[in-house]
Amino acid sequence: MTIKRQWMLVLVISVALSVIVNSLVLGFRINRYFIDYSTENYKSHVSQVEEFSTEALSSNDYTAQQLNMQLASHLSDPITRIRLYRVDGALLADISADNHQMMGMMRNGIANRMLNGTSEEVDSIEIEKDGTLIGKLMITRYSSIGESLGTRMFLLSLVTNSLLSFGIVFVLTFILGYFISKRMSKDLMLTAQQAIDIDLGRESRTPQSNVLEIKTIQQSLEALQSRLMLKQTSRKKLIDELVHQTRTPLTILRTHLEGFQDGVIQFTPDEVKTCEAQIENLSSIITNMSGLIDAEKEIDHTQIIAVEISGLIRQIVAGLKAQFDKKSLALHVLSHQKIMVQTDPYQLSQAIYNLLTNAYKFTESGGTVTVSYQMVGAELVITVQDTGIGIDPEEQPRVFDAYYRGSNSMNIVGDGIGLYIVKENLRKIGGIIELESTLGKGSRFTVRLPVDHQ
Repeated sequence: MTIKRQWMLVLVISVALSVIVNSLVLGFRINRYFIDYSTENYKSHVSQVEEFSTEALSSNDYTAQQLNMQLASHLSDPITRIRLYRVDGALLADISADNHQMMGMMRNGIANRMLNGTSEEVDSIEIEKDGTLIGKLMITRYSSIGESLGTRMFLLSLVTNSLLSFGIVFVLTFILGYFISKRMSKDLMLTAQQAIDIDLGRESRTPQSNVLEIKTIQQSLEALQSRLMLKQTSRKKLIDELVHQTRTPLTILRTHLEGFQDGVIQFTPDEVKTCEAQIENLSSIITNMSGLIDAEKEIDHTQIIAVEISGLIRQIVAGLKAQFDKKSLALHVLSHQKIMVQTDPYQLSQAIYNLLTNAYKFTESGGTVTVSYQMVGAELVITVQDTGIGIDPEEQPRVFDAYYRGSNSMNIVGDGIGLYIVKENLRKIGGIIELESTLGKGSRFTVRLPVDHQ
């Protein structure tokens, strides 16, 4: 059974029980009050009839018609008949309800049906004056006040009104329950669709329900969707970063092999060492791929060791030299002093690799790319400068964002993640990067790395 039908069933049963119990309790209390009222009314009429009868028997001034009219005024439920006798047994008046207010009802058959099987009793009252018996009063009434016509009419009216009330409440409840259950069912169906969309990886925008429990479920699903999207974004960014990092050593290896085939490069011990360094870089990248098992956990295999900057930069430049020469780009190292720093050689070398390959892509043939470094206070400052196309000042604050590409780089192959990797690698080893660029003249990237970083 659907929730909609269950809700309607429970609502209707609750309303029915409520109306029935309320009618029974209210009917019992009102009926009890009505019976007490009828009893007091009966006693009042009997007292008045007795007083009138005493006066009539004492004075003998009333005709039979006057007696009947006076006594008829006291034919009030449950009294059905009044007879007045003199002391000698002569009947002075005999008046009954059948000849007065009951006639209309009798014609419709209502009284006959309601009074069918109702028993009657006669109250005999002796009329005395100054201690002398002067007559007798015979009052016929229903044997029980609760069986009187008025009481039964009242009960019939009460039952009829209760049924009418139940019918009205039932209809209103059904209409209200239908719309409420329809709204609840709609909210639940939308929530189910929201869960399906999340499962299928589709973006879902579900209007929030006014029902607290359903709203809580919807908010939980929205939070789950946000976490999944963040996890998916993190995984994609991680994959793109690793793929981008593999391009540099692979490109260097391919360039050197092509140079060897063309006879441009000889496999000297230095060349072999350069190729071995690129293979080590590829091995490190493949090792980091194990972090894809949990994309929410940041890959951070930072290892701080003593690094000689001159040798590190010469190794990087040696690996890229053939590639730069092929494009007719001049690549120069302007500094040669030996400086030892405590850092992660992999993270730092990847940052420098990306800066140089970025300069390679955005500098036209015949241009120049230079690398320099120096100690400034407690910082190692590495500068990579090119004579390339430059970066628009308005776009410079965003060039380190993942997947961002400037307006003047749309025709150049790339995915916009290289400078993001530079910033992230430097962050892991405590460094920062700064940019100065002029459109059409080139760019200068400055890396600042604390030498006492542990």
